[in-house]
Amino acid sequence: MQSRHKHTVVDFVPKAKLLVIGLNMPRILIAYYLASHGRFSDRFIKDNSVWAAKNLSRELNSGVLTFGYNMVFCKEYRNVVLHRLHRNPFKFALARALFRPLDSLYINTSPENIGGGLYFQHGFSTIVAARSIGDNCHINQQVTVGYVGHDAPVLGNDVVISAGSIVIGNVTVGDGAVVGAGAVVTKDVASKQVVGGVPARPLHY
Repeated sequence: MQSRHKHTVVDFVPKAKLLVIGLNMPRILIAYYLASHGRFSDRFIKDNSVWAAKNLSRELNSGVLTFGYNMVFCKEYRNVVLHRLHRNPFKFALARALFRPLDSLYINTSPENIGGGLYFQHGFSTIVAARSIGDNCHINQQVTVGYVGHDAPVLGNDVVISAGSIVIGNVTVGDGAVVGAGAVVTKDVASKQVVGGVPARPLHY
């Protein structure tokens, strides 16, 4: 009986990209050490696996090569890693000096309140200021998640926020819910519900 083999980046990434990862290995190793020995190292490991699965369509070992691929080729991933390190000014500053983040992606939710597996697809012109974010959330580009007065949204687990959508105020987006592209959410979204439109309404199909 053959043992199951969990693949690594080497099995799927083109040689040219592996060469780029190799050339960047010194700074990758330093950043990997900072992230894997940080306060939120368990969530970092989940982030690393999710990003590899999304970008390479494979379940891969959450190791330094996977991390290197994500950091070198997925600029939005750098923002997530840096935000995980935000509570330690030294680690944050060193990691940021090694890997510049995407300038137009702003994560303004406390790192304590963000679950593992947070993924940004494209991520440009995106602001996320939720009260809390669950595990395995997927957020597209040109999204605003933010306050109305002192109230901010709560995003559950496995939530998808599609491109150009707005989620604001004292609302809860339940586990497994999907916010359609361009939707404006100002009321609660039930778990596993798909909403779209302005204002957002449940979609039935």
